[in-house]
Amino acid sequence: MKALDFNLENDIHFDFKKGQTTFKDSRLVIFDANSIGLLRQNLIEEIGFEKAKAFFLKFGYQNGYADFVQMKINYSFESEMELLSSGPVIHTWEGIVSAQPTEIHFDRAKDEFFFTGNWFNSYEAEQHLSFNKKADEPICWSLMGYATGWCSALFGKLVIAIEPICQGKGDSHCAWKIQTPQAWGDAAEPYRKIYFDLIAGK
Repeated sequence: MKALDFNLENDIHFDFKKGQTTFKDSRLVIFDANSIGLLRQNLIEEIGFEKAKAFFLKFGYQNGYADFVQMKINYSFESEMELLSSGPVIHTWEGIVSAQPTEIHFDRAKDEFFFTGNWFNSYEAEQHLSFNKKADEPICWSLMGYATGWCSALFGKLVIAIEPICQGKGDSHCAWKIQTPQAWGDAAEPYRKIYFDLIAGK
């Protein structure tokens, strides 16, 4: 199948008697975006901006990694490129953001990975701005974590997603760029340190 053939509506199961909603082997829980925004803001206020950032980057990473595993196990894609491209598709279906890829290239033998795209209607940018002024740095932490987890799972080693532009900073929309830590250089180091423990545990 192709990435755009995936339709989450077909594979969500609601079991009212058990009180469970599932996607394949994963249990889903549905929360109002405002409640997640309030949780996010409370963490910023209670533990500080940097620790909250690390928390949501890790949260997003685990979400993206888990979604990748479900997609790889349960669906047969025409190619690895289609499997990779299904990440933005499921991210969009989940109501987190409208994810639109622009450029994709990867070569494991050469240790090359490059994936860019645009994010529109990021729930995280909306929630950040509902509590805070415009930020000085990218703030879609869970989105960056998701993209990092998804792509790292496919590539077999850590690649890092960073937002070059972000609505939370006052830009018209958000965008992602995913590369190896080596390609990022010094810009990757704060993110690599945050993901290190998660990667070691996989």
